[in-house]
Amino acid sequence: MKRLIISSMLAVALLLVPVAGALAATSQDVSITAQPGYISISNTPADWVINDVAGDTGKYIAVDTIYYSNPLGDTTIPSDPIVDAECRFTITNNSGIATNIVVNFPDHANGDASTNSNLGTNNTTSFGAYAYTSYGSLNYSSTGKVIAKATLSDALISSLPATTEFLWGLAYESQSDDWGSGTAMTSTVVITATGA
Repeated sequence: MKRLIISSMLAVALLLVPVAGALAATSQDVSITAQPGYISISNTPADWVINDVAGDTGKYIAVDTIYYSNPLGDTTIPSDPIVDAECRFTITNNSGIATNIVVNFPDHANGDASTNSNLGTNNTTSFGAYAYTSYGSLNYSSTGKVIAKATLSDALISSLPATTEFLWGLAYESQSDDWGSGTAMTSTVVITATGA
C-alpha cells in the first residue's frame, strides 16, 4: 500500500511540473552564405606592333615569315621550356576561383585584311597564330603553345589557380602571298577567363 501511495504521489507531482521544455520548436534559423565565383584578369602591355618588339617603330612585316612577341627578338623562337623573358605579356589574375584562359585572334581589318586560318599556319591571304606561355615550364615545340583561332580556341591554360599570374606571348605567321596594300592591318586579340 505504501508503494502505491508513493507511486501515485510521484505521478501527480510529474503532472504538476511545467512541460515547457518538452514543447516542439515553432521556428528555426538557417544561415545562408553566397560566395561569388569572382573572375577578373588584366593584361599588360595592351599592344604589339609585329616585328617591332624593341619599340623602334617603322619596321614592317614580310610575307611568309613567323614573328614572335619575344622581347629577345622578333624572329627568335621561344625555348624548350619557354622562359619568362620570352613572353611579352603579363596577365594579372585577381580571380577568386580557378579559371580557364583562352586566347582568340580575330581576322585583320584594313589593308590586305588577312584572315586567321585557324590552323596555326599561314596560306594565301591567311595568317597563322599561336599563343604560348611560360606557365608550368612548358615546351614551345609541344605543350606550351595553342593555336590562337579567330574564335573558339582551346584553353591556353586550364584550371589556373585563383590569383595566379602568368606570362604569355604570340607567334604570328604572315600570309604567304604578296601584299596588295601598304596599309597597316589591325586586329584585337581577346583573352578570356572562365570558371574551370
